[in-house]
Amino acid sequence: MNILALETTDRVASVALLTETGCREKRIESPLRHEETVMPAVDELLAEAGVSPEELTAVAVDVGPGSFTGVRIGVCHGNAMALALGLPVVPVNALEALAFPLLGGNGPVAAIIDARNGNGYGALYAPDGAVLIPPGAIEIDPFLAGLPQDAILTGTGFPHADGALPLAGSIARMAADRAGERAVSPLYLRPSQAERKQRT
Repeated sequence: MNILALETTDRVASVALLTETGCREKRIESPLRHEETVMPAVDELLAEAGVSPEELTAVAVDVGPGSFTGVRIGVCHGNAMALALGLPVVPVNALEALAFPLLGGNGPVAAIIDARNGNGYGALYAPDGAVLIPPGAIEIDPFLAGLPQDAILTGTGFPHADGALPLAGSIARMAADRAGERAVSPLYLRPSQAERKQRT
């Protein structure tokens, strides 16, 4: 098992490699320059691990929601690598990746991503990871008001947010238990700003 994971949906990207001996992760501290920085980071990560691209068994990618440009970059890179290497590509959404490190506790986990002006993306997961509220475009205040009192909040989309971002390490670990596909598509959940302007 050698799973390469890409996370490009927010301001800080990351890449990870999950092997039988553990998970290596590299965060890319060049905000919003993912097109230029992600593949060099992949090359560095594989070299450090002593794993060649031909030894990979799957590519996992965060399909969103998040930055429209960031989502496209990750999905395009993931699909291209998988096609070139003859590998399956495994989609993981940003909200479940956010929730993943906090699962297994006593309460459900609400993952919320800020989309500005009181809007966001949100989902709620049971402690075992089961989906209680599926990922969707939300108005943050009503969404928060409808959550269980014992819900654990994570993400960037609520008052006093913990600022957590989806991480490639979580994506790689989740992908280990999932079947891959030949190609994946972005999960946008709302029209882009350009599309919204065209409608007005």
